[in-house]
Amino acid sequence: MAIAVVLLAIIGRVAYLQTKEADSLQSAGADQWTRSYSLSAQRGTMFDRHGNELAMSVPAASISINPKLLVNGAVVVQELDTLLDLSDKKVASLLIEVESKARGFVYVARQIDANAGDFIRALGHAGVNVDPESRREMPGGDTGRSVLGRTNIDGDGIAGLEKQYNDVMTGTGGSMTREVDPKQQTIAGSESITQAPVAGNDLVLTIDRSIQFAAEQVLLEQLERIGAKGGTVIALETKSGEILGMASVRRIDQTGEYGVTNGNFAAVDAYEPGSVAKVITIAGALDAGAVTPESDFTVPWRKQYADDLLKDSHEHPDLLLTVSDILTESSNIGTIMVQQELGRYEHYDYMTAFGLGSKTALDFPGESPGLLKDVDELWGSERVTVAYGQGMSSTSLQLVSAINVIANGGVYVAPKLVKATVGPEGQQTPTPAAATHRVVSEQAAAETTAMMQRVVCEGTAKMAQVDDLPVAGKTGTAFKAADNGTYFNEEGDRIYYASFVGFFPADDPQITILVSVDEPPAGTSDRFGGTAAAPVFAALVPTLLHERNIQPAPGSTGCPE
Repeated sequence: MAIAVVLLAIIGRVAYLQTKEADSLQSAGADQWTRSYSLSAQRGTMFDRHGNELAMSVPAASISINPKLLVNGAVVVQELDTLLDLSDKKVASLLIEVESKARGFVYVARQIDANAGDFIRALGHAGVNVDPESRREMPGGDTGRSVLGRTNIDGDGIAGLEKQYNDVMTGTGGSMTREVDPKQQTIAGSESITQAPVAGNDLVLTIDRSIQFAAEQVLLEQLERIGAKGGTVIALETKSGEILGMASVRRIDQTGEYGVTNGNFAAVDAYEPGSVAKVITIAGALDAGAVTPESDFTVPWRKQYADDLLKDSHEHPDLLLTVSDILTESSNIGTIMVQQELGRYEHYDYMTAFGLGSKTALDFPGESPGLLKDVDELWGSERVTVAYGQGMSSTSLQLVSAINVIANGGVYVAPKLVKATVGPEGQQTPTPAAATHRVVSEQAAAETTAMMQRVVCEGTAKMAQVDDLPVAGKTGTAFKAADNGTYFNEEGDRIYYASFVGFFPADDPQITILVSVDEPPAGTSDRFGGTAAAPVFAALVPTLLHERNIQPAPGSTGCPE
């Protein structure tokens, strides 16, 4: 009877375990021989406008160890060091982890070559894990790095377009399981995907990789030649606002060498635009009917305004100059006279309509709105110096978009960097066309264009001339504010910011380009917009003519002999 009672109890217990507790026991058993892993989703690729890869994710592997499961841990660490070329510091920390066995998971290396990961997996060391992940690469090297930005070790965008469109390009992760033996080694063929990852969307940019590369190289060569601190170039399609190239280059202080920057200084760095802003003042006055191209003024070389004696770039006798002459000769005093005919409140309205004082629609990460005080906050000579680009600041992105108004027949078009998104199934969704608004009349734009052609042919921008091609443009040579609150560095030298903006063909504008050079060498002839920046424009134009297949109109010529 006792034996019967025991047997009945055992049978009851077995029945209970096989029914009521079956699921939990089966799950607990599975936990002993199966492991779950997250599968990262493929990050979207960034393409140029022609489908060339600019930034993409490639297969990689991460290596980790479980010190508690390692056999001959010190030997395994030394073997991994031989294969992965670990730093001495990393090897030392791994040996400490192996000795203490305090943790069950320690990274050895991230984003190594996928083939190297396969080799380490094949060694079959207990406690050594090889997991798939991806690594972000730019097939073109540094080309476009300033704009594309970068990701961190976990594949999250932390700068540039990688950051701005992180949510778009980040996919949805999945999961998989695999069985392991008592030594925690994976049993071949036991892998099972429980939830497939979904890749992120791709981006098709407006950038042309060939134009981007050419812009960076031309700028690098010029900066090295003159010894400037850095510079930017932006080339955009006049009518659409699509950016074809956006380059940022700087000198590396530690080495003195020049390279493409991680930061997109064309969008985040604001500076006084100098004489380039005269285009806005004069175009506004023409549009308002305050002056005509033939309106003339008697212009001294210097004149008192409030507490400041303002000057032209050089001493000259009183000159009778037309508005066209004022822009061609880049007269500060003459431009002030034009602004006074327009009125400073009206002038302020035109500056804001041209896009100064606010971020562009691009809204690039870290983009600066520049600095444009409210008209009632301007005091003393500030009320007139803004007419020629002093006492306010703008980014290269703002400035090229502003002058593009003249090239585009008086219509502002917002700059644009993303042309379309492509979903995981290949469906392409174009982005909306850039926003536009009219700023000045077609007549005012045409009259200003004619003056800007004179600047290139007769004035300060002769080095921007291109054979047999009509070019319109304007130079700017501005003082750069130092950290000490003056326009002088610690050695007492002036600090400059030199610019040139132009468009072509002047009689049918297709492309607008802005070149800015940060801190060209003071005391040399290379400190001016016409000598530091204009040659970059002239050197870049042939690439744009070729890549965009631009043909000047029949009978169109450059500057007359």
